[in-house]
Amino acid sequence: MPDHGKTTDMALVFLLKKRDHAAFTEIYNRYWKALFIHAFKILKDENEAADVIQDLFTAIWNQSEEWHIEYSLKAYLYTGVRNRCLKAIAKGSRREAFVDELTSAFEEGVNTTDLTLHSQEFERRLKQELQKLPPRMQQVYIKSREQGLSHRQIADEMGIAENSVKTTMHRTLNSLRTKLAPFLTLVLFFMK
Repeated sequence: MPDHGKTTDMALVFLLKKRDHAAFTEIYNRYWKALFIHAFKILKDENEAADVIQDLFTAIWNQSEEWHIEYSLKAYLYTGVRNRCLKAIAKGSRREAFVDELTSAFEEGVNTTDLTLHSQEFERRLKQELQKLPPRMQQVYIKSREQGLSHRQIADEMGIAENSVKTTMHRTLNSLRTKLAPFLTLVLFFMK
């Protein structure tokens, strides 16, 4: 069995397309832990996270001959984990967690393959709902989510208390969850 420990990701992808089990094992060993942590952060459940990783790697092996990765194996794997986590949440009763994760996916610009057709509509609706918010809520949201500022930094910039920033952000996210809930049904329909 060849040792692929120093083989590049794209070379491993090439070998895996030829059903090289050692290449598959190397990809698994290289990424499973980080992918599990990523899944656990989303799902907050070790068993569900482990199931997602198992499902992803089973699909990779079963579809390896048709595998098409144009850019980054790492990005492909993380997107696969996120998509499977979204589906797991959508099938469960945690719609709020689903909306949070879906919102996060689009804010980060992640290409969620299963939702590509609906991402532009979701983004449009998110922006539309943001514009309906009071100016202070918009400012706090933009500074937090788009500019990546901490609550303390936002408070300093806006000349308000840090607790006020936290409260405003909490109210903003709750408002967005409520407003985007009808769109959630549409997304869930296309994810089945």
